[in-house]
Amino acid sequence: MLKKILSGWQRSDHDTYRRAYERFGGSLCAHPAILAHLDSRGAGPVAFYHKEVQGQIVGAYFVDSNDVIAHPVTKAPVIFDNIILPMDPGHRTYLPARSKRLSHRHRGQFLNFAYGALNRRTICLVKDEFSQKTRKNRRAELNRFLDQGGEIHSVDSFGDDELARIYRELFIMRWPGGHPGHRHDELAAFIGAIRSMMFGHVLFYKGRPCAYDLIYRAECPRWVYFDDHNGAMDPELNHFGLGSILLWLNIQTAREQCAGLGKEMIFSLGGAYEKWSYKKMWSHEHRLGRSLI
Repeated sequence: MLKKILSGWQRSDHDTYRRAYERFGGSLCAHPAILAHLDSRGAGPVAFYHKEVQGQIVGAYFVDSNDVIAHPVTKAPVIFDNIILPMDPGHRTYLPARSKRLSHRHRGQFLNFAYGALNRRTICLVKDEFSQKTRKNRRAELNRFLDQGGEIHSVDSFGDDELARIYRELFIMRWPGGHPGHRHDELAAFIGAIRSMMFGHVLFYKGRPCAYDLIYRAECPRWVYFDDHNGAMDPELNHFGLGSILLWLNIQTAREQCAGLGKEMIFSLGGAYEKWSYKKMWSHEHRLGRSLI
């Protein structure tokens, strides 16, 4: 607590944090609606702090009971990675919190966070541009899928319960013996709680769902943050390249939305791991920051 006081941070609340987020923006996992829903799950709420300079809020953050920038609820379809906190980008300070997953956007902002060799964790963020060859190949894949009975549907066409069912069923098809990590009712409740933040498409083949990526969208003053949590698909249709088709569609839609809003697109594919090497085709890796003291 002494470090918080000496560095100018004071105990806050969800409403103050929400106002800071609306002003400065943040990542998906730091969104006030996400934190509010997780608080309602009963594992213990996070603590909020904010800082003022000359009576104006310059930043806010949240921590669990161990001063880690995360939420104690673990069985939820959200990952606290590439964390962007609602902070004035021009304000440098000490951040009395712990994390190994702070966004590169905070590089140089917090005196007690380091990037590079001290933290090997990286995040995959979708490239700004794709080559002409890549665009041509993706369009050809999409057209072949549509010509042979494929369909594209917006997530807005489905209710909370239906989206949860589609995702779980396709996840189990993709990973036989695996488990989505949350019950049907929990996933449906999560989707309902952040319904306005649900994004993307569901692919159908001959009238049945065959691919769906669980993606969330958080619009901020300067950017729109898209978080691709996980993908689920029917492996019997792998010959279509469903994963590539769906990701291409979602990225293009996200890019068009951001262009229309005049805002930057941040599209996260999650952490960089060797077993998910396909991400390299779509993204660039960015180092994450970790706390030192």
